[in-house]
Amino acid sequence: MKKILVPTDFSDNAYSALCYVSKLYSAESLQITVLHSFNSEVESMGPRMDIKKSEALTKTLLKESVLEGDQMIKRLKVDAPKLKHDFKVLATPAMLSDSIDSLVVNEGYDLVVMGSKGQTGAEDILMGSTTDRIVNTLEACPLLIVPEQVEFSMPTEIAFASDYNEFYSLSELKPITRLVRQYGSNLNIVNVGSEADLDKKQKLNFEKFNTDLTEYNSNFYFVPKRGSVSKTLFNFIDEKNIALFALIYHKHNFIKQLFREPVVSRLGEHMYVPTLVIPQQY
Repeated sequence: MKKILVPTDFSDNAYSALCYVSKLYSAESLQITVLHSFNSEVESMGPRMDIKKSEALTKTLLKESVLEGDQMIKRLKVDAPKLKHDFKVLATPAMLSDSIDSLVVNEGYDLVVMGSKGQTGAEDILMGSTTDRIVNTLEACPLLIVPEQVEFSMPTEIAFASDYNEFYSLSELKPITRLVRQYGSNLNIVNVGSEADLDKKQKLNFEKFNTDLTEYNSNFYFVPKRGSVSKTLFNFIDEKNIALFALIYHKHNFIKQLFREPVVSRLGEHMYVPTLVIPQQY
C-alpha cells in the first residue's frame, strides 16, 4: 500500500492538498497520515514555565491537534465519500521538518504532500516559507506542492522542466511514470532557451532524454525566456493546459530559481497547477 504523508496547519490550503492527493490516487488504496506540528506553541512557552504546566499544556495541544485532524478527515470523507484510503492523524511538539524527515526515513513514506502557502496567505512568492524549508531538506522521497485554489483534474498533460545540464532517466522515475501510465498522460519536456544554444554536454543529454522516452507519449519544447524563468514556465503551463508540473531538484541547478523568484503578476492559471518536486538523491 502506498504511504503518503500530509503535513497540515489546518488551513484551507492544507485541506486542498489533502483533498487533491486523495483524488489523484483514487484508483489505489492509500495509507494517508495527516501530520501536525505544534512546535511553535511549545516554543512560545519559554524556558521559565513550570515543568508540570508545560507537560499539561503539551498534552492539551496534542489532544486538540488530533481532534482537529480527525475533523479534517471527516470533512474529506463527506466531500469525497467514494475514496477507499486509510487515514490516521499524528501530532508532535517537534519541528515539522525534523518530524517529516524522521517519518519518511523510518516508516518508508512514498510521498509528502504540502500546500504552497499556509495561514499567512502571502501571495507575492511561489510558495510559503515552511514548504520552502521542506524542499531544501527532504531527500528520501518526492514532495507534491499543491496550491490552495487547485481544482482536481486528471493530469493528462504533465510538464517536466530541464536545462539539460543533467540527465535523469524519467522512464525509471516511478512518481512520474505511474501517473503517466494511470492517466495515459502526455509528458512534455520543456527547456527555457533555444535548442541552438545548447552546448555539447546539453545536446548529449537532450538526446538521452529523447531515447529514454521513446515508449512514452512525449513532446520536447524550447521556449524563449520572457521575464523570469518562473514566468516563462508559467506561461508555458497555461498555453499547454498542463495539469501537473514536475522537476528534479538540487541546490545547484536553475530549478532553485523557481523557489526564489518573486511572482509579481498573477495572470494566468499557473497558481492552480501542483508541482511534483523529486530530489536529486531519490
